[in-house]
Amino acid sequence: MTRITQQQLESYLWGAAVLLRGTIDAGDYKQFIFPLLFFKRLCDVFDEETLTALRESGGDQDFALFPENHRFQVPADAHWREIRKVNREVGYTLQQAMRAIEVENQDKLMGIFGDAQWTNKDRLADAMLRDLIEHFSTLELTVANLPEDELGQGYEYLIKKFADDSGHTAAEFYTNRTVVHLMTEMLDVQPGESVYDPTCGSGGMLLSCITHLRRAGKEWRNVKLYGQERNLMTSSIARMNCFLHGIEDFRIERGDTLAEPKLVEGDHLRRFDVVLANPPYSIKQWNREAFAADPWGRNVFGVPPQGRADYAFQQHILQSLKAKTGRCAVLWPHGVLFRKEEAEIRRKLIEADLIECVLGLGPNLFYNSPMEACVVICRTQKPKARRGKILFINAVNEVTRERAQSFLTDEHLQRIVRAYQDFKAEPGFTHVATLEEVRSKDGNLSIPLYVETATQAQREEAAGAATTALPEALAGWLHSALEVRSALSALDKSVAQPSITVADDLTANPAWATLPLFDRRTWKRVRFGEVVENCNETCDPEESRLERFVAMEHLEPGSLYVRSWGNVADGTTFTRRCQPGQVLFGKRRAYQRKVAVAEFEAVVSGDIYVLAPKDSQRLLPELLPFLCLSERFFQHAVGTSAGSLSPRTNWSSLASFEFDLPPLDQQRRIAEILWAVDDVKVRFEKTYADFLAAYETFGNERLVCVGHPLIKLGDLTTTGTLDIQTGPFGTVLQASSYVESGTPIVNPVNMVKHRLITNKGPFLDRSVCERLIRYRMEVGDILLGRKGDVGRAVLVNDEYAGYIVGSDLIRLRLTGETLEPEYLYYFLLAPHTRNWISRHASGTTMPGINEKLLKAIQIPIPPRHEQLKLVRSFEEMNSTEDALSENLSSISALILGLTNQLTVEKS
Repeated sequence: MTRITQQQLESYLWGAAVLLRGTIDAGDYKQFIFPLLFFKRLCDVFDEETLTALRESGGDQDFALFPENHRFQVPADAHWREIRKVNREVGYTLQQAMRAIEVENQDKLMGIFGDAQWTNKDRLADAMLRDLIEHFSTLELTVANLPEDELGQGYEYLIKKFADDSGHTAAEFYTNRTVVHLMTEMLDVQPGESVYDPTCGSGGMLLSCITHLRRAGKEWRNVKLYGQERNLMTSSIARMNCFLHGIEDFRIERGDTLAEPKLVEGDHLRRFDVVLANPPYSIKQWNREAFAADPWGRNVFGVPPQGRADYAFQQHILQSLKAKTGRCAVLWPHGVLFRKEEAEIRRKLIEADLIECVLGLGPNLFYNSPMEACVVICRTQKPKARRGKILFINAVNEVTRERAQSFLTDEHLQRIVRAYQDFKAEPGFTHVATLEEVRSKDGNLSIPLYVETATQAQREEAAGAATTALPEALAGWLHSALEVRSALSALDKSVAQPSITVADDLTANPAWATLPLFDRRTWKRVRFGEVVENCNETCDPEESRLERFVAMEHLEPGSLYVRSWGNVADGTTFTRRCQPGQVLFGKRRAYQRKVAVAEFEAVVSGDIYVLAPKDSQRLLPELLPFLCLSERFFQHAVGTSAGSLSPRTNWSSLASFEFDLPPLDQQRRIAEILWAVDDVKVRFEKTYADFLAAYETFGNERLVCVGHPLIKLGDLTTTGTLDIQTGPFGTVLQASSYVESGTPIVNPVNMVKHRLITNKGPFLDRSVCERLIRYRMEVGDILLGRKGDVGRAVLVNDEYAGYIVGSDLIRLRLTGETLEPEYLYYFLLAPHTRNWISRHASGTTMPGINEKLLKAIQIPIPPRHEQLKLVRSFEEMNSTEDALSENLSSISALILGLTNQLTVEKS
């Protein structure tokens, strides 16, 4: 067998999942695919070790079977090749073989294959299992063909794909890997240390520590990994993950960490240098009574409420830290920082001076959830300079979202890690608070109380009251709207199809600058249910003569407007109704933040609360939607939801939410500003959408329908004007070629919004680069992705010159003066061109393109001066798009900052 590339491996692994589609639920793929992959790897490596021993012994069969020659033992009748011979009762035979391997390797593999129902023919018929086995038989998974680090990467790829396919339930075994990388970098694991994850899922956090050391060129083999996981199949996946990454020194236990911690020493929990965790959020089904009398001393700071076990996990983690070197990073939703019912535990934790850093991250970094995450870092023995202090980092804007995925780029990671290491104040980003300052806020760790951002007011504390300069911030954003309008008007006139407008009345009200918006001295504590009514007006859809119905899918996260609806005449089972001005709040999957204001009468889904103030002289109707959008209310709604696949919050829980209500005159002023900012946001959204449509129209008209002769790219290659080069394949690059630093080798994973992110490698040393000189990049080269998101492109500039083209890229290089590289680059990015490429890409699992396809593309070639003019227009439009995008983000952050001020706890 030849060397298996990463692309072959990913296609091979996902191909197995494709075979199962339509047979079992996506959430169940993992319990069948992972054991089969591990079984196949064990057998192939066993055969590889046998051949090595035969060569060393001159063909001695007995010597080749000595246990010393094998990492794991595979009984002859339990080998993969024997399973391939079976046509009937395949599941039973497969299960018996797996159990035989477990028994033969009891010290390491007992129970590792999990509890999948291999013998249930209603789920997996013999024919389906044979197809799966034959699919896995197409590649030999030996170490020579597939080194452990590369197989481990493929395994991580499969975990991520299963998470994507299985939806909300995937969070139990998958945590956003860029967040895990960040947590690992901040804790800076060292050689010889022990690492623990009490809710380890598939083991990604533990393995990230090994990756961290490998990346730094440090010894990693002496690091000991420990974990516990409640779910049997997930704990098995974690163990397989470690083995497939080449990790030997680890211990993964199965069990409930709170009810029965398995990693203990005598009468106390085992203690570790480093703990990383993403515990389950606010679980309600846990034994609070037992925790109150916990024999392991994990209740030292108090007993959390029944509905929230978060601080039970946090205290377990703190009790698992070594006295001198112990440090932990735990990923939580923001509610743990400020919830009232846990205030006493939080205060005691603060007084113990264990909290070193509170880091706020942006939205959508929890898997399949838009909620914002925070990382709490604790240390048992802080450096002297940090004692009595807590660093707050507001990194809510340090997040990138592409193709429905949110992640942290290397730039985000570096900025956050550097801020943590520097441990000093940076306006708008970090704040170092003393314990006295935290005490003055009654132990509330909500980050906006400490870190002033560009979207918040400068807080002035006087006589216990906080005033704000948020109106000035608003004026700044409105002024920037005028600047963007000016930039738009300066563009080529042809761009204005369709027209792009920014309203002339986007001007700030000077009076806002002097309003004491958040003088909380006169605010009154109320319960949500005291001032808000859950309207339960019902109707018969047919007799009501209402034309529209509104369901959950018609509400858009982040928008207060109902922009789509269903037709009652088409049929509906809904019986509730809403009136104009009432607030619609999605009670199912509250983490989606679906809040809107009804502008018309309609029939409404039972999954939507219809809310209105009980007395408009007590709570202004215009303010109610923003109360529902505030972070504390959102966290309360999510935290009190029940159910696993589709959690719902109930009215009694929402009604119990407590907050401070401003007097009516302040409500009116706050609502005026909030709706003004929201109006600006809506206008910018319209402007942005119009701009993108115009951008597309401009590209198609100027780069496709320009009236110039069309020439195939293949004709340019025959005249020597264009060179098309695909990255190296096969054995050109061996794993041994990679080094910790050197010349980057680039693949589509390094391409982010037409830029290259290369500081995470992989890298090649000089000697390898000399052999790959034909694959070196030059200024003006165009790089195209071959697989998956085909046609993704980057234009090589001075910064990237000398990098090596990877095997998943195609490089286009122009010579002569027929074509400007920038013109060809923008032509390839034009929607018309990308659509053509997508239609003609080949392959089902991961469609791809090749040199032959590119040569068939026809391109119009105008005179050189016209090419340069078009390039300048595109560069101007890119700058405008960046400005629009930046303003939209800023306005959204301003609204969030304002709404959070409404329900923030008193300091």
